[in-house]
Amino acid sequence: MKKVFFVLMINVLTFGAMAQNVDFTAANFPNNKSQLKAALKNIKAGDDLFYSPTNVMSYQTALTYYQQAYTLNDKNASLNYKIAKCYYTLNNINQAAKYGEKAYDLNPQVNSEAVFFKGCAHQMRSEFDKAIEAYKKFDATPEITSTQRVIVRNRIAECERGRKMMKHEYNCFIDNLGNTINTEYDEYGPVVTLNDSTIYFTSRRAGKKIKMADDGKYYENVYVANMNERGTYEAPEKMAKLCTKKHVAIQAISKDGNNIVVYKPKKGGNLYEATLKNGKFGKPKDMGKKINSKYHETSASYSFTGDTLYFCSEKDGGLGGHDIYMSIKDPKKHKWTNSVNMGSVLNSEGDEISVHIQPDGQTLYLCSDGHGTMGGIDIFKSVMENGTWSKPENFGYPINTPSNDVYFAVTSDGKYAYYASEKDGGFGGQDLYKITLLGPQKLFILYVEENLVANIDLLATELGEAMHVEEAKVTIVNGTVLDADSKKPVYANIELSDIEENELLATFTSDSISGRYTLSLPSGKNYGVAVKATGYLFHSENFNIPDTSNKQTINQVIYLDKIAVNKAIVLKNIFFDNAKTTLRKESLMEIENVYKLLVENPTLHIEISGHTDNVGSASYNKKLSLGRAKAVVTALTKKGIEAERLTSKGYGFDKPIATNKTEEGRQLNRRTEFKVTKM
Repeated sequence: MKKVFFVLMINVLTFGAMAQNVDFTAANFPNNKSQLKAALKNIKAGDDLFYSPTNVMSYQTALTYYQQAYTLNDKNASLNYKIAKCYYTLNNINQAAKYGEKAYDLNPQVNSEAVFFKGCAHQMRSEFDKAIEAYKKFDATPEITSTQRVIVRNRIAECERGRKMMKHEYNCFIDNLGNTINTEYDEYGPVVTLNDSTIYFTSRRAGKKIKMADDGKYYENVYVANMNERGTYEAPEKMAKLCTKKHVAIQAISKDGNNIVVYKPKKGGNLYEATLKNGKFGKPKDMGKKINSKYHETSASYSFTGDTLYFCSEKDGGLGGHDIYMSIKDPKKHKWTNSVNMGSVLNSEGDEISVHIQPDGQTLYLCSDGHGTMGGIDIFKSVMENGTWSKPENFGYPINTPSNDVYFAVTSDGKYAYYASEKDGGFGGQDLYKITLLGPQKLFILYVEENLVANIDLLATELGEAMHVEEAKVTIVNGTVLDADSKKPVYANIELSDIEENELLATFTSDSISGRYTLSLPSGKNYGVAVKATGYLFHSENFNIPDTSNKQTINQVIYLDKIAVNKAIVLKNIFFDNAKTTLRKESLMEIENVYKLLVENPTLHIEISGHTDNVGSASYNKKLSLGRAKAVVTALTKKGIEAERLTSKGYGFDKPIATNKTEEGRQLNRRTEFKVTKM
């Protein structure tokens, strides 16, 4: 019995020692007189700023003094409270909760706000019942101000939402990207290419020639990492061409990977655009007054055609802090038009911090603290319904947490997402995470080399509700443009058209070094693609993708022929009705492509030829194919091409390019070609 009593006494004494306040006095530090003197001096310097701040940065400077004193004595309730208050003012809730809880545990009477920070700490750990209890205690204190009462009651509402969300946990998997990508510093703003092979992100890590900013952290810089054959990202590299001596943060990348948007802190904080050339991004250029203002612009997302930019700004006329805006690029002037606030459904009285539009143009993800969160910033989804955006829906737990969960970007197929979060168990500050949105099948990656198991605790839990994220109906085209003779990469323009509407949707380019390009084609359109390069015949492709088509990936190599006599190409976007010789309207864009080639090469003479499968008699097919060739010639002469430059031939089924024993082969044989006859 004595042994038990002795153990209990040790525990009581140990707990008492852990929770005992220690003042900065000579009696408590008899052997540290010089350190005590320096600590008191730092506290005095911090207090001068803390109690009479001139601006928010006064708290940052005060924090620096307090932290120096903290190295001598971390068990002083007053010092822990003041550090918590500084962090809270600097909008670092996690650190405020950490120090504020310690202050309360050391001395609950140190300040009436200490119990509020205690509530924050419980909320950050998703201990919502304990958080509500602490918040209500603060709400009942006589010293509370009206502003504080609004804040604490909002916190209580967040906790009540959090309790409900945790009862309906969604079935998804969340993996930290590991210490190859993440560091002890902040990593955020993930931007991925269409094929998920490259990730760009912002980090405030230490590095060569990287200095400290006024907030005590290193300046923002942009990094890029490529995925290896194992499906993990290699060590990232700093994008030196984009970075400066001060803040530069990645915001968006166009779907073809040729344009990116970065943030710079000039004029309150503006957006800049850089273009890929010779395999590297050039110097970012200001996106102009139609997008930027004297206020803070941040976050951006391109539409899949690149002609619309969605971004966040706190410019005048908004509904709260930062709102979501959109701007459309003038197709003739190639400049952005006046930005438009996207309205009260998407925007709240709070802050919309980031925005991401899916390739379908109908699904939008936003990060906000104003649509009803479980704490901090949460991720929401809105869908275009009958021409209007739906009320943003909270993604729920475990994607959203009481901490800030921001910069949400979904892959084009809708299966995965990337975001930044300050979850427990990370490497420090904000970390980057990959989310598998559609379970339950998922390969867990055990980072044995780094002694890291990605969310291994999920293995022991029951599957929750299915995540309501539909797989995107989109076709991803990964292409490579090569010279037909040398097989070397070609820098080419890729024109994407809606051939049913006779509308040019967007123009992309292939990479000048690799010849690669990527297209994202939402289902529900008949697309024409024309690949063009100076000195070459163009190449055309047709992708008729119905609404019912699911996600698919097409890999293709395009061989471009240099313009030379006897070189021929298939015009894949010339269409006729069955057994007819009248051009369908879907052929107009292809006729335009041939017309432009002839205008750009005024000495060029060509033969337009028609070809059929072997169904029917030879004479019938010769007549049909000739009539179709003549229809193309007529269309070109009507546009102004001299008739003597054009000849028409009907070959029937004499020159097949595939077997006539299958429908697929017969379809390939039914074609229109042109061949260079004279230069």
